[in-house]
Amino acid sequence: MKKFLTGYTTVTNKVCYYLCYVSMLMIAFMMVLMFVDSMLGLFFDGRIAGSYEIVQVMLLVVVFSSWAYTQTVHGHIHVVMFVRMMPQKIRFFCFGLTAIFSCVTMGFAAYAVYGEMFERMASREATATLMIPFWPFFIFEFLAFALLAIVLLCEAIKAVMAIVDKEYAEEIMSTWT
Repeated sequence: MKKFLTGYTTVTNKVCYYLCYVSMLMIAFMMVLMFVDSMLGLFFDGRIAGSYEIVQVMLLVVVFSSWAYTQTVHGHIHVVMFVRMMPQKIRFFCFGLTAIFSCVTMGFAAYAVYGEMFERMASREATATLMIPFWPFFIFEFLAFALLAIVLLCEAIKAVMAIVDKEYAEEIMSTWT
């Protein structure tokens, strides 16, 4: 089980890592687009048509692509002030229960976005100026939520295994600050 979980974690971490690069590229492109749009407006009284819409939909990509990566590097806030004072079995039971709850929540979010994606496809809803369809961004949002649910599932399994395995317990506690 440890070997499978290690391989599983390695694969999901790499996927999250590369997805984070998509987020970084989007941020760089948004900065250039906003700068050029501002300079055109300042010096030439012209703007890039639909630049606000482009930034708006790219911001969706930036936000959702960073969540799973942040979880893999343990960047999300864990409030463990009281959990640290509990005995080991109770500590990791509570931590595992929280991770399972988070995983289920992200699974429900992915399911909701999946349904919304098909509604947007059917309605052909798009931005006002450039007519950029919304549904491709819902696909990306669905994949990001699903990836976060997968990462959280791995964390939940590790937390449950930490109840009886000291190695997993030390690995988890090393991320608590």
